[in-house]
Amino acid sequence: MDFSQLPHCERPREKLIKYGPESLSLAELLAILLRTGRKGEDVAALSQSLLKRMGGLEGLARASTAELMQEKGLKEAKVASLAAAIELGKRMVLMKSAESASWRRVLLSKALETKYMERECIFAFFLNAKDRVLGESVLSYGGISGAYLDLPVFFRQAVRVTAAKVIVLHNHPDGCQRPSREDIALTEHIEQGLRFLGMQLKGHYIAAAGGLFPVKGEPLPVNGLEAAADKI
Repeated sequence: MDFSQLPHCERPREKLIKYGPESLSLAELLAILLRTGRKGEDVAALSQSLLKRMGGLEGLARASTAELMQEKGLKEAKVASLAAAIELGKRMVLMKSAESASWRRVLLSKALETKYMERECIFAFFLNAKDRVLGESVLSYGGISGAYLDLPVFFRQAVRVTAAKVIVLHNHPDGCQRPSREDIALTEHIEQGLRFLGMQLKGHYIAAAGGLFPVKGEPLPVNGLEAAADKI
């Protein structure tokens, strides 16, 4: 339905002001950002067709600005508004975790951050003896099928920050929750090397579909920060 045909109080912008953004459907929220439609299609239809082609909100969140620019009727202004709104949403989800140095929250935050990544990466988190996070590092930017870890570089970083414990995390872009044989072998190599340096491997986790799954380490909530709120 063309929003212009709706009663004034039922149009998305007016509805948002009167009832709050939570009262709007996903298509209505998107229509406010897009503001106008395209030739032969009003903004309501454009919003609905865009969501359908992109695979809903998750697909839209994964889309790059270059992909969005390929959509008929989406020029720079519309794409910039969409990209900015999506990035604000991602940062809002992560903002709460930044208030705490809990390694659990840091890992859960990273799991959400990597949810839409299309290539595999390896991250390290360096902790002191009391499990406070001293820092983190991106150890490898890989491809869709895997990432290479330079162990000597990784060990030097751990020594440089005088870490007592280390947590390793890598993402699976395909959403697979189970560790591969390579994941298990890598865990053993890392643990042996850290033990030689007088450090402990506190955990190795897989980030998949926004959740965390241990190769080694204590189980963590798999449904994001909200699921962990009562335990952290």
